[in-house]
Amino acid sequence: MAQCANCGFSRTLGVAKVRLRIEYDDHNELFAKQLPRSGSASGTYFDASGVGPWILVDLDEPLQYQLKVGEPFQFRALQVDAFLVRSRWQGKEVGDPDGTSVFILLVEEGRHPTGSVIDPKAYFHVAWGKAVPQRAG
Repeated sequence: MAQCANCGFSRTLGVAKVRLRIEYDDHNELFAKQLPRSGSASGTYFDASGVGPWILVDLDEPLQYQLKVGEPFQFRALQVDAFLVRSRWQGKEVGDPDGTSVFILLVEEGRHPTGSVIDPKAYFHVAWGKAVPQRAG
């Protein structure tokens, strides 16, 4: 099982006991109020094209988010208990000690990925963030 040298994430779905702090970076100022959030990495996933890894981060504290949908605009309340994050930069791994710029996808309660392959379009891309590893304990 190959692992990222710096972060402890394997390339084949295994995840070391890694804690991450997700901070706001760009792309949605309204969501910035919801961050930072911390949680534990609990899974590694790839999309059907092999793009990844997407890291599932189980949040210590769930959040509520109002998602704007449709025309005319309507809102739907989301109960979010996890994020899917993936590095935005080629060659830069989530878990890098200096932090990594990431895409943040919202994962609703009861909608966690199953299996090893995900469809990122099944989740709401809410913002860009920065994933910073935290020491356990």
